[in-house]
Amino acid sequence: MEKKGFTLVELLAVIVVLALVVTISLTSINRVREDSLKDILETKIDQIEQAAILYAQDNPSILTESCDVNGEHYDNYCKVLTVGEIIDSDGNYFSTGDLVDSEDGVHADLINDVTGNSMRSDTVQVYRHNNRIYSVMLEVKSNN
Repeated sequence: MEKKGFTLVELLAVIVVLALVVTISLTSINRVREDSLKDILETKIDQIEQAAILYAQDNPSILTESCDVNGEHYDNYCKVLTVGEIIDSDGNYFSTGDLVDSEDGVHADLINDVTGNSMRSDTVQVYRHNNRIYSVMLEVKSNN
């Protein structure tokens, strides 16, 4: 007698193998997606730091606070800014493609791609050292 078709055991084995392949593929895809979102966030943080430098260069009189950066103390050469302050200024320090309308419909907003939260309350510190302005991201509250 000749067999035609597959046995139930053979079909179940194929289904199990396919399920394993799909599971492994989906976890890899999710990991790649999460890594990409983190890279986008790092790029946005770099953009925020650059925007803060430009803002401080345009408004040098704001550097009136004292601060410690990398173990060095700076008297009257620092300022802590929120991302919202930089966005709301008249300087257009972010390209319009990076900004979206906020929930209140009045302000523009920058969104953390990892969490989907607003970055308006995130803080960046600008400081002057050797007549050059630097910035460092202090707190990314939007990651919470």
